[in-house]
Amino acid sequence: MFAIRGVRRQLPLYNTYRLRLFCTMDSSAVKQPEWHAPKEPQSRDTLKLYNSLTRSKTAFVPIAGNKVTWYCCGPTVYDSSHMGHARNYVSTDINRRILQDYFGYDVLFVQNVTDIDDKIIIRGRQQHLFQKYVEENKGLSQEVLSKVLSSWNDFAKDKLGYTDEVADFEKYVESETTKLKSIEDAKFKMNLASAQAAAKALTDKTVTPDIFYPAVKDVLVLTLDQEQGSTVSDHKIFRELSAFWEGEFDKDMAKLNVLAPSVTTRVSEYVPEIVEYVEKIIDNGYAYVSDSGVYFDTAAFDKSHDYAKLQPWNKGHADLIDEGEGSLSNKTGKRNSSDFALWKASKPGEPFWDSPWGQGRPGWHIECSVMASAILGPQMDIHSGGIDLAFPHHDNELAQSEAHYDCKQWVNYFLHTGHLHIEGQKMSKSLKNFITIDEALQTYSPRQLRLAFALQQWNNQLDFKSALISEVKSVESTFSKFFAKVRALKGEVEDKVSKGVLVSKKTGPAELALLNALSDCKEAVHIALCDNLATPAAIQNMVQLVGKVNLYLGETSTENVRTEILVDVATFISKMFAVFGFRTRTDNLGFTEESSEASSEALIMPYLTTLRNFRDDIRGKAMARAAHLEFLQATDQVRFDLLKQGVSLDDRGVGEPALIKILSDSEKLELIKAQEEKEKRAAEKAAKREAQAKLEAQKVAEREAKAKIAPKDLWKDDPAYSQWDEDGIPTHNAEGEAISKSLKKKLTKQHEAQKKLYHDYEGQILE
Repeated sequence: MFAIRGVRRQLPLYNTYRLRLFCTMDSSAVKQPEWHAPKEPQSRDTLKLYNSLTRSKTAFVPIAGNKVTWYCCGPTVYDSSHMGHARNYVSTDINRRILQDYFGYDVLFVQNVTDIDDKIIIRGRQQHLFQKYVEENKGLSQEVLSKVLSSWNDFAKDKLGYTDEVADFEKYVESETTKLKSIEDAKFKMNLASAQAAAKALTDKTVTPDIFYPAVKDVLVLTLDQEQGSTVSDHKIFRELSAFWEGEFDKDMAKLNVLAPSVTTRVSEYVPEIVEYVEKIIDNGYAYVSDSGVYFDTAAFDKSHDYAKLQPWNKGHADLIDEGEGSLSNKTGKRNSSDFALWKASKPGEPFWDSPWGQGRPGWHIECSVMASAILGPQMDIHSGGIDLAFPHHDNELAQSEAHYDCKQWVNYFLHTGHLHIEGQKMSKSLKNFITIDEALQTYSPRQLRLAFALQQWNNQLDFKSALISEVKSVESTFSKFFAKVRALKGEVEDKVSKGVLVSKKTGPAELALLNALSDCKEAVHIALCDNLATPAAIQNMVQLVGKVNLYLGETSTENVRTEILVDVATFISKMFAVFGFRTRTDNLGFTEESSEASSEALIMPYLTTLRNFRDDIRGKAMARAAHLEFLQATDQVRFDLLKQGVSLDDRGVGEPALIKILSDSEKLELIKAQEEKEKRAAEKAAKREAQAKLEAQKVAEREAKAKIAPKDLWKDDPAYSQWDEDGIPTHNAEGEAISKSLKKKLTKQHEAQKKLYHDYEGQILE
């Protein structure tokens, strides 16, 4: 035993030596076969963006590798945000998300809040003065009516050219000339509406203050501001107005699921930086000081740089230049008509800050240049905003920033979102023809609005009309139904597996075709997004993929459906929608509901109630030994009750369990409507059958009543006849004339029929 054990102890060392020797000999004598390197793949499409600086799609090359610096023009906060804002900020949000969540860029996104602006000053002042006037004049005295009438006369003359009496204004409104001008001139239409509302209030002898003042506000505030505007000196009035609307804007963006900026800059917090920035521009020789403020010298700048890079054709467009300067601007002191204010000297009734040039406030254009530069430095990758800001605002931004840094290019890519029109008409706050975001959300869900914007190319004009809404609802329904189907099938397979059922995973030709379709779709989506972030093309490719899935499901029996592939498709599509900013489920199998704040108890209680009602119904029927049909009716009822809770039970083949589907709100309403219409048709049929049964019963009753009459008494009391034969058949009419042969024949036939009827009746009595 010892010897054997000793040998055994030695063997491992010996064998190890032999193994090492063998391995050494093997590695030197035997070579691996040649490895064939895969061919270099063709480079995937490069991301290209439509750059307003070139008016073409240009390859996107960030300044610092993977880092992207981006400045977006934010809101001027003095009123409600409208659908034009929604189009701009949601489209920009989609683009931002694609860059960071799809292409993987590290995006620093800066957006400003303009809380110093002529519009804010005017709105704040007018609102303050109007509220003060109403508080001081709660009743409609003759003095108030006279003042408002005077204001109305001035307004009608200045804005409409109307000089007749207020009592005759309605005739003017109804004239063909006025109607035509309203169609041609949106601003005229707006002013006409204001004047008409005030005229009705002025001519209504029974009007009350709570109706009167809102109706005349637009015409009265102009007079109040003209008379007392210079007396408003409290900066708090302007701060409170802008702070309120800034908060409302943030709420609207949250409702639309727009990402908050990485950095938010507020103009009022950057005034010292603005002063320093302007001083540098002056030092560089591109600005000059006048009594009304500091102006940018476009002529001096144009000698060594390029002014109006975005829209050079608008260089001398006086209306656009004046609009960009603001309605409170003082045009005196300009050297050139195209020069614009960097710093405005404040007049009485306007907020002010100290500066080397006296008390004043920043010009509109300089605000963005300073705030963007403060965060992003002397150059940025992307600047974005609405196309309506291209000239003069963005062109002036570029000019003053390049003047400050004395550089050739401050922004590399300028991305402008297209205009939004409502049924063909451009929206504008100044024209008061806008639909607020809150108003839009009363009709459409945040998902539908985002989908409407995603289905249109971000830099193209978007017409928000019925055809687009129909497309949005159709696309939304397509994806919602698809997600619900996949979730239902996935849940069913998981249920089978949990019960120990062996589910086949065999992948056949149909499944391989679907996998290829998924791969092709991913490539097509990538190509679309590389082509100027083309979400419309990306979404249409996903719609086509869903169509192929539906075709597969229609051609494949339930037991042969491979849910793994369907889940892969749904996951890809869901992730892409998440990239586009849609709220999606954590399992990546579709959209989330728009609101999910209810407690778990509140969520499950409707389902528990349905279950309880079903149990009570079945129990009651069982105890009453009800017919089988009543039990089937109970199952129909529970299906309808679940439908109202957003759950669909789809019957399948005999022996197969019903397919459970979770429905979106729109799908639920659609199916409930279809069920209600079905029940309505069934009720109409039942009512028709009941009416027919009543008619038949009535006929039977009439027949039975008639059967009780003896044949000879059939016409006994009929006033149409005066004489009868021995059988009771009439022979003469009421006038004593003999009846015709044809009538005699007809009555005899009826008599014979009555004899038979009466005979049968007597037989029944005897029985």
